[in-house]
Amino acid sequence: MSDDEDRDDDDEDFDGEDNDDGEDNGDEDDEHRVEHDYSFDEETEGIIVAGKAFDVSGLCRRDIGAFAAHVDAIAEKQGISVKVVPAGDFTDTGPGPDDEVYSVVHVGILGPRGGTYSPDGISREAALRALESAHGLSPDVWTTIGEKLTGSDRERYDEAEIGLHFTCVGPLAAATLAFGVSGNEDGEGPGEYLHGQDMEQEPHTTGVWGKKIAYVQYEGPESEPLDLTDTAHKAHIEELGNSDAQYYIIARYD
Repeated sequence: MSDDEDRDDDDEDFDGEDNDDGEDNGDEDDEHRVEHDYSFDEETEGIIVAGKAFDVSGLCRRDIGAFAAHVDAIAEKQGISVKVVPAGDFTDTGPGPDDEVYSVVHVGILGPRGGTYSPDGISREAALRALESAHGLSPDVWTTIGEKLTGSDRERYDEAEIGLHFTCVGPLAAATLAFGVSGNEDGEGPGEYLHGQDMEQEPHTTGVWGKKIAYVQYEGPESEPLDLTDTAHKAHIEELGNSDAQYYIIARYD
């Protein structure tokens, strides 16, 4: 068999490419890649979740995935859109399958999300509709969801109240829920200038002139409760002095 034929056979089982030194970069990457039974969000972004938020302690990454799969099965059976959103990095760069995690876990209806590449304008009404849907779930559904949890994790889940929560997900995640108007740093607008940051740690070219409603990051706080009622909304308008302002999610890769 020729050398070319040997190379062709080897390529069938080889996904990487050799560098000039003959080193196998593909194998090196595979050594750092973690296989998980359940995949969560891959990109750094901010998310609003309507439902319960509770601290977990002592659970490993595999347990969080099993809980999420449990909730997915309930959602499919019941025909509802309930999901599990753990705060922080649960991608391949996060904890390994058997690593203990200390995080805030959200379970409920997903609301607006985004902000990875630029500020994403969101609908307050959409968030409130998600909250209404979460309140509309039967107590039996919430009880069945909690059956996968034990001990103090189950206690914290049972004690958690249904509400709106703002959190961040993905590698080195941080996120701001802002209220204001879109613009750039060279311009001007009401309040302060708020902007995100991409994976190269370069600032987004556009940002928001306005005020922070909530801020979360992987080092804490990982989750913040939200008040987007009419009363709170009117107060934001009065404080900012701009009736054209809207809500934006801005993510920041720290």
